[in-house]
Amino acid sequence: MKGSVTKYAIQGSRRPKWRYRLYVGKDAAGKPCYEGKGGYDKQGDADAAMRDYIEECERRRNEQPAPPPGNEATPLREWISRWIDTYATRNCAPKTVERYRTLAAYITGAQSGELGELANTPICQLKRSVLRSAFYALLQMKGKRRDHISVRTVRHVAGLVSVALTEAVEQELLPSNPMFKLKLPKIERTDARSLTPDEVRSLREACLGDWTFTLVELALATGARRGELLALTWADVDWAGRDISISKSLEQTAAGLRIKRPKEEKQRTCSLPLTAIAALQFQREQQEEFKKALAGAYQNGGLIFAEPNGDYHMPDLVSQTVVRRLRKAGIKQASFHTLRHTHASLLLSGGVPLPAVSARLGHADANITARIYSHALPDDDRRGADMWDSVVKKQLQ
Repeated sequence: MKGSVTKYAIQGSRRPKWRYRLYVGKDAAGKPCYEGKGGYDKQGDADAAMRDYIEECERRRNEQPAPPPGNEATPLREWISRWIDTYATRNCAPKTVERYRTLAAYITGAQSGELGELANTPICQLKRSVLRSAFYALLQMKGKRRDHISVRTVRHVAGLVSVALTEAVEQELLPSNPMFKLKLPKIERTDARSLTPDEVRSLREACLGDWTFTLVELALATGARRGELLALTWADVDWAGRDISISKSLEQTAAGLRIKRPKEEKQRTCSLPLTAIAALQFQREQQEEFKKALAGAYQNGGLIFAEPNGDYHMPDLVSQTVVRRLRKAGIKQASFHTLRHTHASLLLSGGVPLPAVSARLGHADANITARIYSHALPDDDRRGADMWDSVVKKQLQ
């Protein structure tokens, strides 16, 4: 495992802190994954902690049983479980592995019907007709909050099965992947929900005097993701330049909280409007009051958004709280992520160039932004026709 130790500043403190960061492999999509921890007073402490963590990872890896010899007669349910235990856990981020296990349960936990038949079928006998029938049957299952499981979830389950079977092909257990070009239910694309200016005003009023006010204000002003906001520290704020640096994200897993690189592994800097600067100043003043009240019990990690004792917020609970504020403001069918959509949609509809908005959102490229927010883009086609009309009129004069 490759790692590094770096020093970082803490707002309001003359003493810097040290942290380590380790490359832990790639996820199923081939994206690099990192883990790390900060808050160490000395470089040596961070070095020692990193070595201990590497040794622990190596010990766990050595204790894991080696993948058993491949057997093309292995039932699909067993093969998927084996793939997660021997490949995904070693190459994917913890949150990704959790998601894989959740998706796999639709197959591995099936006991009857089309899904049960699929789960018990040896991977060498899998047929496209059986796979297609099972996935359409899955689409009819009752969901947790819906009448039936969403098309998106079905396609994610199918994607997991496909990745697992691709590994079987790599191990020469199968001549080809039966999932290749399998027709699945199509996702009906809808425009990303965003708040209207009136709804933004109502939400601000609902959050006034509340700890969520600055969080919502910064989410609307930057379009940052929930985890990115909750990982921000005061050292990330450039007060003179009115900028904020987004270089990390807080992730909630079954094993607890961890700091990771942002999505797409892209660090970015966002310019802040004066309203966000004022909200941050208010947040800092409130935080100083908590520090004085708790004295030595305050865990000063330099976080902008923290529990009253200075500890990290639980991301899920933050989302639930913001949803309650949205409902208080009379806003329905909205979530924390709606604030990100609102930022992008309002900027694009206001004429801010697509590449600039894409950079603020941290997308890999502008094509992603255009695909998600095409509804918010100005009607350039109509403007082009009007412009040409004006050119022709000038020539006729």
